[in-house]
Amino acid sequence: MNVLVEDGRIAKITQDKIIPFDFKINGSGKFLTPGLMDSHAHVSSIPGMGFGVEPISVKNPKIAAAYFAQQPRSFLYYGVTQLLDPNPGLNFKHFTSAVDHPDYFRCEVITSKETFPYVEKKDDQSKSMFTYLVDEHALEHEANSVESVVQKIYKSGASCIKIYFENGYGNASQWPILSPKTLQRIKVSAGKVNLPILAHANALDMQQLALAADVDVIAHGMWNWGEYARERVISKEISQVLDHIVDEKVGYMPTQRVIAGLGEVMLADIVDSTEFLSITPQSLLDWYKTPQAQWFIDELRIGFDGMPDKAISDAFLYGRIGKGNIVINYLNKSKHPLLLASDFPGSPSFANQPGLTTFQEMKAMADAGLSLEEVLAAATINNAKQFKIDNDYGTVEVGKMANLLLLKKNPLISIESWNSIDTIILRGRPIKRDTLAVKKEQVIVE
Repeated sequence: MNVLVEDGRIAKITQDKIIPFDFKINGSGKFLTPGLMDSHAHVSSIPGMGFGVEPISVKNPKIAAAYFAQQPRSFLYYGVTQLLDPNPGLNFKHFTSAVDHPDYFRCEVITSKETFPYVEKKDDQSKSMFTYLVDEHALEHEANSVESVVQKIYKSGASCIKIYFENGYGNASQWPILSPKTLQRIKVSAGKVNLPILAHANALDMQQLALAADVDVIAHGMWNWGEYARERVISKEISQVLDHIVDEKVGYMPTQRVIAGLGEVMLADIVDSTEFLSITPQSLLDWYKTPQAQWFIDELRIGFDGMPDKAISDAFLYGRIGKGNIVINYLNKSKHPLLLASDFPGSPSFANQPGLTTFQEMKAMADAGLSLEEVLAAATINNAKQFKIDNDYGTVEVGKMANLLLLKKNPLISIESWNSIDTIILRGRPIKRDTLAVKKEQVIVE
């Protein structure tokens, strides 16, 4: 089979010989697939440091610059040719201005000064990343009303809106949530301009609130089962939530790497992972070994009352991931189309690195019981359909964007085949994978 690409799009797919052409890629013995879409990745965030405006990254500008220069290339290295950022912060333009970067889509966050995530931030610098703050009491025609903020987001070119349903970490419940009336106003206003709503919600009660608000996508797996935390099977109350997701065709992002990243950061040897060498600048890897970089690990230790690091790791890697897998399996058996979404980096954990985390999320989906065909769909056409960009992405078809991958191994035989990329084709331009790896000149000594 021969594929002709013209002006960045697929122009012809035929068994006949194609002439003329300007450049030929020999795909003999290889496997052509659509490029991958990660529908939940935060490009303004630096693993181990947080978002680029937060104090730690500001104190290490050279390391941050080296990271941001490499980051788009690292996503491409693992075949991510489309990316949706549901909380872009202020630093996403470093990503879109790069010579080589995945096609970029973004949501914008609606919050208030009284609700998460704004209320959690402790310094003005960190708070500055939230630019769409609503006054819940403002009337429609007034400044900072829900309606005016939704219009600003629409005019900014965003593809969606994100709302946080988070009243506290773990079993805590100290933060207020946007009121039902405000949520209804957001839904109505967003519907008028065709902006889907994504919900940050990873606990049973929070997903219930998100569904009551008629959101379009649940942007996290359900790891916190609330009063059913010690159960090993899905309760009737949880099944009712999942059945609602299926019946109403609500998008679902398992985001298992959030939990895995929390568990793996507690493992002493994670920073020496050989997988990091191709995608993470050496200056950042060196920083991870400094006392300054252990701040988040210290926070986790405090949160677990001084438990041994291995026990903390196991709580995430075998406890909460297990619950996420049960939910994934339930939805998959219901034939609900799941979405590839890594939530990179998911937390300040440096165990999650760009691009690699997407690949690891695909492996997590396979581990949870998805077939290799279902993983392929989650990474391509499911995301494209969910965000209404399937006219341009998601399959290898005439007329669609030529964002493609050429693999050395068959991805329908082994999940590891997604790490056998030979060439990334980005908007019709071939890029050899090894040219995207970290360059030695990016090593910067502080």
